[in-house]
Amino acid sequence: MKVFVSLLLISFLLACRQNPADDKTETNAKDTISFFQVGDYIQAEINEVNRTPYFIYKIEKQDGKLDSTAINNEVFNQLSKAFLQTDINDPSLKANYDENVFHDQTTKSYTLNYTTTNKALPVQSVDVLLNEDAQTVKRIFIRKLYDYGDSSVIEQLSWKPRQRFQVNRLTRHEDATESEKELIVVWNNKE
Repeated sequence: MKVFVSLLLISFLLACRQNPADDKTETNAKDTISFFQVGDYIQAEINEVNRTPYFIYKIEKQDGKLDSTAINNEVFNQLSKAFLQTDINDPSLKANYDENVFHDQTTKSYTLNYTTTNKALPVQSVDVLLNEDAQTVKRIFIRKLYDYGDSSVIEQLSWKPRQRFQVNRLTRHEDATESEKELIVVWNNKE
């Protein structure tokens, strides 16, 4: 009986010792998961716009007013920075995001979804819509949240490859008032 109890105790101790190693393996496996490289993809699109002599213009909507203006590559690059800031693939941020992949038969696309529950991070979610070939990007959506103490800002960013991007910004002020601003930048209008 003593031998049986001793073997049982040794087995239990070995099992406890192996669990942390299993947890490390699981953590390491999670760390090697590669998210879609949104920043690299957007930068390649920006580079293409800079190489091609497109007519680039922006449309701004704010407080019921609409303004349309032609812009140059320098302004385009400045405005598109909103899509490059805060890369969720950064090792210091990546652990805060969960990836979900699903197939939407209605839109005939796959969606790669990255979300966080950490409200302190500016990027709250990223959605990458791919054609059913799972290679061609149809659209990228980024949702950002900023808290400035006296106001909070929700930014909805949308990038349509080889065509346009859009930034919708809703600001909620301390006095419960809201202001909205919409920016659309077009370089290859196909619609």
